[in-house]
Amino acid sequence: MTANARSAPIDWLGVSTVLRRARRPGPLVIISLAYLASATAIMIWRGISVSPDYILLLMVPVALLSGRFLGFLRDWIPFVVIFLGYEAMRDIAPKTGIAPHVTDIASWEHTFFGGNYPNAVLQAAFTGTLGRVLAYLATVVYFMHFAIPFGVGLVIWLVNRTQFLRYSVALMGMSFLAFFIFLLLPTAPPWYAENAGVIHGVTKLLDTTLPSYISPYYHLLNSNPVAAFPSLHAAYPLLSFFALLGVYRRAAWVLFGWSLLVGFSVIYLGEHWGIDVLAGWVFATLCWLAMMRFVVPHVGVLRGPAQRAAVPETRHAVA
Repeated sequence: MTANARSAPIDWLGVSTVLRRARRPGPLVIISLAYLASATAIMIWRGISVSPDYILLLMVPVALLSGRFLGFLRDWIPFVVIFLGYEAMRDIAPKTGIAPHVTDIASWEHTFFGGNYPNAVLQAAFTGTLGRVLAYLATVVYFMHFAIPFGVGLVIWLVNRTQFLRYSVALMGMSFLAFFIFLLLPTAPPWYAENAGVIHGVTKLLDTTLPSYISPYYHLLNSNPVAAFPSLHAAYPLLSFFALLGVYRRAAWVLFGWSLLVGFSVIYLGEHWGIDVLAGWVFATLCWLAMMRFVVPHVGVLRGPAQRAAVPETRHAVA
C-alpha cells in the first residue's frame, strides 16, 4: 500500500461519492426542481402563500448541498432584500390620490377585443364542475407568481452565475419600472370594474377558491389593488423564459408555454385585462432586450468570459 493510499480517507458509506455526483450541475438542477416543486405543492395544498421570504428559506438546503452556501448568501440576499423592499413600496401607489383608471381601461379592452371582455367570455364559457376545476387550477398557477422566477433563478445560479446576475438585475429593474407605472397610472383590474358597475359578468374567482395563509412579513404589507397594467404576472415568466434560453434552450420553451398558461389564468380569474397581459409580455421583452443591449456591454460583472476577453483593458503608460 502506498503512502497516498494510506493517507486517503476511506468513504465507508459512499457519502462523499454521492455528494460529488449530486453537486454536478445536471443532477443538482433536477434535485432542486423536484424539491422546490414538492415543497411549493405542499404549501399551496395547505393554503400557505408562496411568498419570497418563504421561498428563500426553502432554497437554503439546495445552497448547502451545492457546496456554495457563502456564494448563495452573497448573490441571493441582496436580491431578496431589494425584492421585499419593492413589495413593501407597493403600498405607496394607492395613497397618491391619483384616481385609478376604470372606465377608460374597460373601454380600451372592449374596443381592442372587438366588443368583448375576455374575462366575461371565459367565465361564461366554463361553468359548472369544469368551471370550478379550472378555477382551482388557475388559482394554483396564480400562486406560482413568485415560485417560478425564484425557481428559474436558482436553476440559472447553479449553472451560470453571470446569467443569474443578468436575470436578477433585469427582474428587479422591470419590477421598479412597473412600480412607477403603477404609481403614475393606477389601473383597476376587471373584478374592481365589476364591483364599480362599469362591466358585468366578471367574478373575482380567487375569493371562491383556495384560502391562503400569508407570511408574517407579507401580512404587514398592503397589496395594491390598482396595479393591473402592465401585468407582472404575465411579465415575470416571459422574462424568465428569455433568461433560461441562455442556459437551457430546449427546456426554456416550457416556460414559454407557462407564460401562455399564466395569461389565460389571470384573465379567467378576473385579475387582469387582456391588454394587461399583452402589455406585460411586451414589457418583459423590452426589458430583457434593454438589459442585453445597453446594460451588459457596460457592466463588467454582467459580461461573460468571451465578452470580457473582447474588451481590451486600459493600461496607463508609466513614465
